[in-house]
This record gives sequence, C-alpha cells and structure tokens, in this order.
Amino acid sequence: MCSSRTTPSRSGERGFVLATTLLVTTLLTVMLAAAFLLVSQEQRITDNSFGTARALALAQAGLQNYFSQNRGITAGQTYDSTRITLSNGYADVVAIQMRAGGASTGSVLALWLVRSSAVATDPVMAGQVQGTHTVAQFAQLNPGTLPARAAMVALNGVATIHGSGSSPLSGLDFSASVPGCTEPPSADTFAVSAPNGQYSQDSSVSTPDGDGVDPGFYPAWSNLYDTTHVNWPSLVAGNFLPDYTVPPGPWPAPLSNNYQIGYVAGDVTIPPSAGMRGMLVVTGNVAMSAGAHWDGIILAGGWFTDSAGGVVHGMVVTGLNKALGQAVAPNAIPVGVAAGYHARVQWSWCYAQGAVGSLASLVPTKNAWVDTWSTY
Repeated sequence: MCSSRTTPSRSGERGFVLATTLLVTTLLTVMLAAAFLLVSQEQRITDNSFGTARALALAQAGLQNYFSQNRGITAGQTYDSTRITLSNGYADVVAIQMRAGGASTGSVLALWLVRSSAVATDPVMAGQVQGTHTVAQFAQLNPGTLPARAAMVALNGVATIHGSGSSPLSGLDFSASVPGCTEPPSADTFAVSAPNGQYSQDSSVSTPDGDGVDPGFYPAWSNLYDTTHVNWPSLVAGNFLPDYTVPPGPWPAPLSNNYQIGYVAGDVTIPPSAGMRGMLVVTGNVAMSAGAHWDGIILAGGWFTDSAGGVVHGMVVTGLNKALGQAVAPNAIPVGVAAGYHARVQWSWCYAQGAVGSLASLVPTKNAWVDTWSTY
C-alpha cells in the first residue's frame, strides 16, 4: 500500500532563518546607531550650553577688563574699541557715545554704550561651533578734572631763597610752544597758591609772572586742599591704577610721547631727561636733578625742591600728606634761571590738561547692564 504523505522542504526553513537573522541584526544595528547618535546629540547640546556659559563669562570678563583700563578717552571722542584676549577665548569691546555731554543735553557727563562680544574658542568636541555671547553696559564719561589754581599749589607753603633775580615760579602759559595744542583765551594763571601768610620771597626777587600770587586768603591749608579736588588719602590707599611704578634703583623713564601716570612710594629724584611727561604721584618728597624736565603734573605728599636746575612745565601740588595728619616742611625754591628757561616751575595749560586727560575714564551706570544686546 502506498502512502501519500510528503516530507517538508528543508530549503524553505533555511531561507526563513536567514531573513529573520538579517532583520534582527539590522534592528540591533539601527538601535545601536540611534543610541550613539542620541549620546552624541546630548553631548553636543551639553557642549553648546557650556559654550554659551563660557562665552557669557568671557563677555563679562572683557567688559570688566575694559573698564579697568586707562583708555584715556577724551571729551571729543565718540568711539573706542579693543580686543581683549582671555583664557580660552577673546572679547571684542566697542564703546560708542550715545549722547554728548553738556547743558544742551541735560547732563554734564556724556552717555556711552560699551558692548562686549565674546567668543569661546575651546569647544569640548572637535568641529563644534564656538560659543558666542554679547553683553552691554551703559556708562558715563568722567573726563578727569583737576582745577588749575596755580603753577605751584603749596599746602605746605613756599619760599624763594638764595639770591636775586627773576622769580622761579611763573603763571604765564607755556602752551604756545606745544605742537598740536590750542589753549583757551586767558590761559595764564597764578604763579603760586599757598595758605595765607605762608608764601615769602626775598626783597630782591621779582614778582612772579602771570597773575602773580594767588590772593585767595586761605586761612588754613585745608581750605586750599579743598580747591584741588584731590582725595589724597584714597589715592595713597591704592584706589587708582598707575601705568608704572618707580621701584628702588634706576628710574624706568616713561615713554616720551605718552602721557602716563607714575607712582612713587617714598622720595624721588627726577633724573635728567627731556622727554618725561604725564602725571607723577609721589608719596614723599620730590627733587629735580640737573637737566631734569617734566611736562605735566606732579602731586607730592611732601615738599618739592629744584636746587639743581630742572624744569617743570605744567603744575606742581605739594604738601598733600597734610591730609594724612603729617607735618610737611615748606618748599624751598632757589632763585635763578635754569637751563635757559625763565622759570623752573612754569604753568602750561596744554601739558596740565594732557596729564589730567589720562585720568579720563568710563564709569558704569548702576542698573544699566544688558544681556544678549545683539538680539535687540
């Protein structure tokens, strides 16, 4: 008897297993690729967040660094910019005048906008976009002023000594010899200001040129000190940033073409040089050596003397240590012509203003910081 049952084909089973294996392998591959893609995407999102945070920190650091610099912005400027290199990035800082100062604008101080755009150059992943951020701060321009009362403002008094002849102090403006400077009319001032009864000169010495001796009738040194607008205790306490400090030893002369701010903690003798200019802050006494020439302003805590024949064109303020409760001996200025000049301390509007102009700075306005300025 013959059976009609047939045996299943093995080739069909082998084809089903192969297709199933390929399908499972494909699904696993897709799932693994998706997992890698998800992890990479999360890392990129995290890196973007870190980059944005770093860029914000760099933008704020650039903004603060700019305000800490002595940019020397003058009242006539309307624009300033600089690139500040920082760790793992940089910030491009741009300052633009938004409103000029003056009575017509309703504010004595000009209004500026300082914008800091930073780039973080250290992404975690290679090829990642660098983080960027921009912040801004409104500020007012403090032009830096120092009332010019006289060629020498002596809180400690002054005496011209030794001989006869022309006065070593002059209020006649020397600015006519300064290239590129146009001084205002009547730029002359007093030769000397001192507390009442604390200026003396030999009878054989001529009356100082310019407006002569300041007849301000200051009953005490403190009254004259108030007119200088110098906060000497704060300045000596370090609440200002000099361009250079004179250490013990050889004098590191400043650049001859720049108005810089120097600081000396103690006494100093200004060495021979025809190119020193700017503002010099000295906590002690100041002496001029033969051939020394300073153009600008000298602020001295102690006394000033010029027995060797140096010349100052600008202004000298002495005896400021009185504001610290210290006794200061009077200035003793020898009489005589020095280095071919008429006076050893002669007023110069241009040199004095150049020195004061180096103190001009942008002062941030309170509650006027703006984030993501570029999106506005």
